[in-house]
Amino acid sequence: MKTESTFSSICPQAIALTSSRLNRDIELTPAVKAQFGEICSKTIAYCHEALDNSRFFSLLKAGTVSEALMQYTFLQYHHWRDRLHQWFGLCIVKAGSCTDPDEKSAIMSLADHTFTDLEDGHSEMYIEFLHELGLSDAEIIAVQRSAATISYERSFFDEFGYGTDNFYEALAALSGRELCVSVRNVRLLHSYFDARGMNHPAWLSLHAELEVNHFQDSIRPVLTRYDGDSTKLSSVIKAVERGINRHVQYFDDLLHEYKSQVDSRNEC
Repeated sequence: MKTESTFSSICPQAIALTSSRLNRDIELTPAVKAQFGEICSKTIAYCHEALDNSRFFSLLKAGTVSEALMQYTFLQYHHWRDRLHQWFGLCIVKAGSCTDPDEKSAIMSLADHTFTDLEDGHSEMYIEFLHELGLSDAEIIAVQRSAATISYERSFFDEFGYGTDNFYEALAALSGRELCVSVRNVRLLHSYFDARGMNHPAWLSLHAELEVNHFQDSIRPVLTRYDGDSTKLSSVIKAVERGINRHVQYFDDLLHEYKSQVDSRNEC
């Protein structure tokens, strides 16, 4: 199924080839295809709404996010993304069968995402992004996880921990975060880097599009599993929204931490 037009208004062209072993051309039934398009559009709209309501992204839009705040935020984000594979791993562990068609598709999408990130050097690309924010290797190494980062890392396990019967909801929440990253990155590129006349960092630009594919890969088996079940679809849509909200909240929590530290220094 081809859905590039759904996202063309928010996502630039991918700047590099990425490794993937998934077949993304599998045709869906007409009903699932229609549901897929509707959820994609609604999720994009919800991402924009969540970002519009965020204190951090309101400051970004107003052009008042300082270099120091960007550095603090993405130094912490570096710690979180270094453990992102654990969230994917939890979903894989929660999958009940590797032969069930929908669960097999989900497991393959989760494994493919992890493979892509590691095979294509996205961690190294992120370090270059931090360098472009003006940070040295010594500064990157010196920073420890903050309370907001620890809380965000645990949040997925708190909601979808092993032993809870919510595999598809967990998958949906993870997919919502993926799409939010795409919409978020476009805003960062326009409101921070373009506003300052800076080049677009490769990591931000690539993931403005790549995460769209990851969203599609993750949400597709959810929709095929719950085709025609309006109650279950409502549940997974709520999970998508919670995944988006928690991601945006992380940035607001980092903003609060940063401001608290600045205020504390000013009082000394």
